[in-house]
Amino acid sequence: MSRSAPSEETARFHQVVSEGNLQALHAAIKGGADVDAPGHVGRTALMLAIKAKDLGKTKLLLQHGADPELTDDFNATALRHAVEADFADGVRLLLSLGVDRGHHPRYPLKKINRDFPLPVVPLPADLKGVISDAEWQKTLEDGQKAVREQGQNPTVQPMISDVQSLEVLRLFVDAGDDLNRAPREIQRELVGLKTGGELQVTLSDYRQHKTPEFGTQNPQRMDFPFWQDMIRTGGNAYSARVRFQDKAFASPGAVWCYDRFGTSLTPLPDGRFVQIAGEHEDHYDPDFTIYNDVVVHDGRGAFEIYGYPRDVFPPTDFHTATLCPDGIYIVGCLGYVDERRPGFTPVFRLKIDSWEIESVATSGEMPGWIFEHRARYEPERNVIAISGGQICIEDKDGDQQFLPNEQRFELDLNRFAWRRID
Repeated sequence: MSRSAPSEETARFHQVVSEGNLQALHAAIKGGADVDAPGHVGRTALMLAIKAKDLGKTKLLLQHGADPELTDDFNATALRHAVEADFADGVRLLLSLGVDRGHHPRYPLKKINRDFPLPVVPLPADLKGVISDAEWQKTLEDGQKAVREQGQNPTVQPMISDVQSLEVLRLFVDAGDDLNRAPREIQRELVGLKTGGELQVTLSDYRQHKTPEFGTQNPQRMDFPFWQDMIRTGGNAYSARVRFQDKAFASPGAVWCYDRFGTSLTPLPDGRFVQIAGEHEDHYDPDFTIYNDVVVHDGRGAFEIYGYPRDVFPPTDFHTATLCPDGIYIVGCLGYVDERRPGFTPVFRLKIDSWEIESVATSGEMPGWIFEHRARYEPERNVIAISGGQICIEDKDGDQQFLPNEQRFELDLNRFAWRRID
């Protein structure tokens, strides 16, 4: 989808970048080639060098003024191309230059034409009886509309969301990006877990603990073989049902699952990782559940599962979990519809010595019922800074609505008081 065909001169230069050696590239640049001229689908010479994973050419182009912040016709910068190619040396070099990591692009985003015919996709067998054919067709149409609108109204996307290896992931985390934006498969690899393999537990183990349950103590070890097996394999509730021939409508009730959205993964200084709560699937799915558990990973594949009473720590998702000197602060939540409290911001503290969770009473100007936000601890002032995300409000009819959070807030951990930052 090139916006205009590249000139013959640009095409020849880009061929040198893709197929020639370093000396040929140097000669072409010395001969006056435009290093930033867009070629096929708007790609620059720098993008082509990165796609080829050629560090020498990448450095040479940058030394001769190639702009690493330029975008192709799909709004991909040189750094995004390096991430997609899993070119760690290229990522490291570009990050050292301080380029945008998918947060604040230097140039305006381009509109993308994503109009396409609707694919013929039959209603999946596991959704029959849950939604009708008409509802499924509307879901597909809504998806197509969303993709089209996304192209016409493009938004920034943190590049850590597309990393493909631990080496590149660590580069972004060291640069200050949120580990929770990384793909789940890479997060699992980071904590020492593999993805795949069959469940090894017995049918009796499955039946005994297949249903999500709350702890009775604060905390309670949940050493259930089925739960442990689900974490080790990375399987979802549907795959467990298939394994044990457990049809959703013959056996009502959700199946415990560790394949979740809106969870948080927090690294500890000693190499452990703490994963908190999250939800599985959407509300219409028979296995939809919002969890309130904590899993502590040792970073080498071993872990411990802790449960909590519901009145101590309610089901929580799309929160933030920020490591501070006195524990991990869990801020915000989407939660179940009837448990949301517009205007209030839930805050909990997880003690990393005992894994006990306690509610934290706060005062001041709260963000409200916030979720999908960002949080950052600022040790100099002992505050947690909150930005972005969405806020749940109630309209005059008592219906819930979600609005983007356009304010910044701080929680002072000395006084546990909120304040809005103008």
